[in-house]
Amino acid sequence: MPRRFSSFGRPFARILAASGMVAAVSVGFGAPASAHDVVVKSTPEANSTVDHLPEKIVLNFSGEPQEGFNTIALSHDGEVLFRDEPTADGRELSVDVPADVQEKKDGGEYTVGYQITSSDGHSTRGSLKFNLASADGGEGNGSGGSQSEGGSEEGAQGEQSLSVPSWLLPLGGIVVVVGALAIAIARFRDLKDD
Repeated sequence: MPRRFSSFGRPFARILAASGMVAAVSVGFGAPASAHDVVVKSTPEANSTVDHLPEKIVLNFSGEPQEGFNTIALSHDGEVLFRDEPTADGRELSVDVPADVQEKKDGGEYTVGYQITSSDGHSTRGSLKFNLASADGGEGNGSGGSQSEGGSEEGAQGEQSLSVPSWLLPLGGIVVVVGALAIAIARFRDLKDD
């Protein structure tokens, strides 16, 4: 009766099965942690030009931020004009802009910065920019844009840069270690048989 597995085949099959289980568990636990909430809509809109500062800043997120430790700030030319804890309503965070800040007429680029506790429990920071038209009708200086934690420019609100998911790197490491272990076992068996 022929043998189904060689002396190399049985341990290799076990190692392959174990690595498959490790990969499945890694994917299952790693995926939720890699998706922080991002701004999908805002008032004022990112990259927009407004004639006057808004009475309220509203940020709509891709997930529902957790209560507590949330902050929204407005700055212009590196000066923080105000910072406050927002009111939460599902995926929407809003904060009233103080009257003295609304009266500002300095045209140019303004930045709405935020720090929230994402629906996945992680602290997330980001910002978006908009322009206030100056009294003479121009946009002042500044180019608008939206930035997130890493400081990279984003083309649209909520758009994330394409990158390798964080769970994929440990999984790749596991595959390399298992492959090296399989080769070492095969060589050891060959030496033992001689």
